[in-house]
Amino acid sequence: MLQPIEAGLSRPWYRLKFPDALEAQYRAETTRQSGRYVQSWLAIFTLFNVLSLVMDREVFGPEGFVVPLAMTLGVFCPVALAAIVSLRGRPTTVRISAAVLATALVDIVVVLNSARLAPAPHADVYIIIATIVPLVVGLIAPMPFRHCLWFCGASFALYGGLVLGFGLCNAERSGLPLLVSGLILVPLKLCYSREWEARKTFLIGLRVKLQGEALARANARLTVLSETDSLTALSNRRHFSERLEAAWALAGERDTWLGVILIDLDHFKLLNDTAGHAEGDLCLVAVAEALQTSVAAHGGLAARYGGEEFVALLPEADPSAARSAGEAIRAAVTDLAIRHPGLPAGTPVTVSVGTTAGQGRTRDFGIQASDLLKAADFALYAAKNEGRNRVESFMPAANVNRQAGEEVRATLPSA
Repeated sequence: MLQPIEAGLSRPWYRLKFPDALEAQYRAETTRQSGRYVQSWLAIFTLFNVLSLVMDREVFGPEGFVVPLAMTLGVFCPVALAAIVSLRGRPTTVRISAAVLATALVDIVVVLNSARLAPAPHADVYIIIATIVPLVVGLIAPMPFRHCLWFCGASFALYGGLVLGFGLCNAERSGLPLLVSGLILVPLKLCYSREWEARKTFLIGLRVKLQGEALARANARLTVLSETDSLTALSNRRHFSERLEAAWALAGERDTWLGVILIDLDHFKLLNDTAGHAEGDLCLVAVAEALQTSVAAHGGLAARYGGEEFVALLPEADPSAARSAGEAIRAAVTDLAIRHPGLPAGTPVTVSVGTTAGQGRTRDFGIQASDLLKAADFALYAAKNEGRNRVESFMPAANVNRQAGEEVRATLPSA
């Protein structure tokens, strides 16, 4: 989408229109606008014509004044008022252009008729005013350039036709009508420049919008990548740690339970050594999918903690609920029936699971999120020590001795 925008910004001056897709979007966004601006100027224009009757009375006298009075009040004012009424709400550009065109053309007729009837010394004033009418209206009205072409063309044709038809331009006095007639075409330049700038502003705004959306998508993608494990598509360890801290803080505020589960594939190193790392990766992906499904059913978050180890947190899960979830995870992996190539025939891939749960109020006694992980870790290695493919639980305690935990790990068999 950016390529057509850049092409539009660099198009030559004589090519006002965009390519079809951009043109449709531009017109859709600019086709309607508030009519109050044009209404206010038409109202001022109408008031000006009414006030000009004072000059007409001075020029024509009390008796001759009847004709311009009737033309102004009986013809011009009704047309102008109808145009103002037609622009209520959010009129289309076609309606705006039609309203100003009708008003200008009628006013040209009224003014040139006055020029035809006015005493000779005053006729030139009305001839000049007749060109000022479309000049002012064309400069003020926010018409597209294509409409301005019609507006100026129709005004010029009507002005020229009436000047010739009323005998206001002849061999003796052709200079003034021809000279001032060029004023009618002046709005063409302004309308063109105004629309060119409007289109340029539209393109720049659209480019900024699209670039902003692309940047937002890229940032969102980067956020996902920074929080996701590339192999399993689960949350990664860093993201899980952030969520665990936030969940434990929330549990403290609400005094609710928070469950934490650690999962480790049994004999995974043997699987890798026997079948190769590619098969090991496929196994990890399958286990991750089963884990995600099981944990999501309990409203929790699953993550890859590292290597063949996974972790999950379960908001509002007490020790019993955390253990039940651990059992569901263990059973889900077993039900995958993934054959372990390094074990006796028919032996499936299994997991050992350690669960724990802490109540929010224990934060006041020094229990931290890291203590939940340590408790789940002790439970996991207890499950390993008890024969694997089982679930064990351990309650968290503050300031658990790390060295003691390492000593426990050292006494346990490898994964």
